[in-house]
Amino acid sequence: MDTMRIETTLRLRDEIPVLDVTGEIDIYTTPQFKEAVSAAINENKPAIIINMANVTYMDSSGFGTLLSATKRLRPLEGALYLSGCNEAIQRMLQITRLNTIFGVYETEDAALAAAQAEMSAAPAIS
Repeated sequence: MDTMRIETTLRLRDEIPVLDVTGEIDIYTTPQFKEAVSAAINENKPAIIINMANVTYMDSSGFGTLLSATKRLRPLEGALYLSGCNEAIQRMLQITRLNTIFGVYETEDAALAAAQAEMSAAPAIS
């Protein structure tokens, strides 16, 4: 098995980009992950859901990519929502307090509901 590979798929769900990620996010795969996250950012719909249900491992370079994406989304009144993180990733989000920066949800449905609620509450950009 080639552990230095991830697969990413971008799809829309109720007009919100959902990035499905499979594999390990580490120093070797972060460039591909960063490119996929960047491609998912839509200035007109600045919410992004990253489905992490099939991510087995993520190191600090992956967390850094998520922080960079958040920095790009905030001026657009946008946010990043993570769904399906395994226990190890959830624990690291808690230890680093990144769970206070990203929306972290058990399921994609919960992340979608939160993104829709936040987007409908956000003031219109003119």
